[in-house]
Amino acid sequence: MIIKKEDLKENKDFSLEEHSPFMILNTKHFQYFSDVEKFGYSVEVLNVINSITWINKLYRDLKSDLHIETEIFYEIIDCILNARHFNDQQLERYYLAQQKLEHFTSITHKLTDTDNNFDVPFIIDFIILGANLDQYENLNDDKRSELHDEYAALFCQVREQEIEIEDFLLQVKALIFNVNELELENSI
Repeated sequence: MIIKKEDLKENKDFSLEEHSPFMILNTKHFQYFSDVEKFGYSVEVLNVINSITWINKLYRDLKSDLHIETEIFYEIIDCILNARHFNDQQLERYYLAQQKLEHFTSITHKLTDTDNNFDVPFIIDFIILGANLDQYENLNDDKRSELHDEYAALFCQVREQEIEIEDFLLQVKALIFNVNELELENSI
């Protein structure tokens, strides 16, 4: 989550304590606002990587063969910062990692709430799937909400292994393609 300076000024109740769970990063050196957004998305992914690292340590300590790949999340950061998207093999590795995260949360959810520690914002998924971010930003609130709802339904299905990753990728690529096409039609 990115907290902007303006948001802090408006929210007078927000205070940073000495041991606050928030990290403040200086973004003055970024030339464009889109660079700040990309950097923020990258930090979100790093937070997920940190959580997965602890999961993998837990698995090792328990002498389990289970392991969740973190390398694919570093590749996400590369995609974000370089305005690229994933190829099919990378997408399959990413959603396989998501399935393993779902497996972990399904085991541990009775003990503690861990769901939020592994959530990559959907916009990052849209980036690696090839969405045009300018077109995404130009969607009206209803269309953006519809996109998130449709993607969330498919994402839950693939994460819980109700559909195969290959079928999921076909459906979400069509969804992203339709969003890119819809925005192109609206701009003409």
